[in-house]
Amino acid sequence: MKLKNKVAIITGASRGIGKSTALLFAKEGAKVVVNYFSSEKDALSVVDEIKKIGSESIAVKCDVSKENEVKAMIQKTIKTFGKIDILVNNAGIVFDVPFFKRTVEQWKQTLDINLLGTFLCSKYASEQMLKIITEK
Repeated sequence: MKLKNKVAIITGASRGIGKSTALLFAKEGAKVVVNYFSSEKDALSVVDEIKKIGSESIAVKCDVSKENEVKAMIQKTIKTFGKIDILVNNAGIVFDVPFFKRTVEQWKQTLDINLLGTFLCSKYASEQMLKIITEK
């Protein structure tokens, strides 16, 4: 178990690549925070699968493009598991329309989730990760 006792936050973990990553990390012993935005049902299903594997998991709803929601997700992780060892910035969107038909609002939403979300999650998770390093 390569990740035994590690705590991982995986954004966009209720389906697709994020779900697969969450399950793989759990099989390797990690405690997994399943971040989701739209489907609590899907996220809770992933949490149940992780628990059946024998690992711990929670689902946390969070729009990664919203700073206050990211801070709350980080704090819930710390409150539940005491630390953060791993962050997988998986959440992302793409609009399946030709580029020239994409609206400015769609482009802004893409940047907010795919770029700003990665920045915010990395910023606040790394603050917690640094605390672990400096306490040793």
